[in-house]
Amino acid sequence: MKNTMRTISCLLLEDDAVLQEGIKKILNEQYPEMTVYVAGNLKEAALMFYKHQPELLLFDINLPDGNSFELLEDFYTNREKGFKVIFITAHAHYAIEAFKYSALDFLLKPFLPKQLCETVNKVMQQLEEEAYFKKLEAFFQNTKETTVKEDKKIVLKTQDAIHVVKLSEILYLQADNNYTILYLADGESVMMAQSLKKFEENLSAAGFLRVHQSYLVNLSYVKTFRKTQDHLQLVNNEKIPVSGRKRSGLLAYFDTL
Repeated sequence: MKNTMRTISCLLLEDDAVLQEGIKKILNEQYPEMTVYVAGNLKEAALMFYKHQPELLLFDINLPDGNSFELLEDFYTNREKGFKVIFITAHAHYAIEAFKYSALDFLLKPFLPKQLCETVNKVMQQLEEEAYFKKLEAFFQNTKETTVKEDKKIVLKTQDAIHVVKLSEILYLQADNNYTILYLADGESVMMAQSLKKFEENLSAAGFLRVHQSYLVNLSYVKTFRKTQDHLQLVNNEKIPVSGRKRSGLLAYFDTL
């Protein structure tokens, strides 16, 4: 039964022509989506690798023109993308050295077609897992970048309408009994049937600071703190009172700038 897999390229380095042909035949039959490049010596392998940048390497260790370990180290240093290695050898003592290169497995000569496929399948599974994890990493990174590049928004639901407002457009919030009024940079305001404390809990991590029992301020709009008068002057020259209890927190914020 043929194995199903994504498209992948493989470089087979084996100087024994009969074994080389046998391995290639098995791979072609069992992995129809795999492109197999073959090399009989280190020089050919180097040319093939840098031309095709294969993801899977099936490497004999002892070649007529030297040892494949040094070539592999060169590949690792100059690679354009990651790859996995399966070593082929008749000498078990090479196993310890090979694992320094994170070989997923070994094929000890002579080996059966079943052993070859089991080893390739194991490597393929890890390649698929790595591809998935890279997608996750990209997702996490994109999420972080999106948070920076695209301003967060808040949905404000009133009896008359639903407002979608960017946090960067909110100058400050003022408590009005059990209501809160949000004052926006464009001069508009929205009254919400929600306590200022609730807004403080939701917005404190987004750069808003409670400077008074009745005021929550977007710190990005602060222009001046008049210490003798205990009030903030915003960029639109509006004045916001600062209470004695909240003064230390405000000063601590300025110390971080």
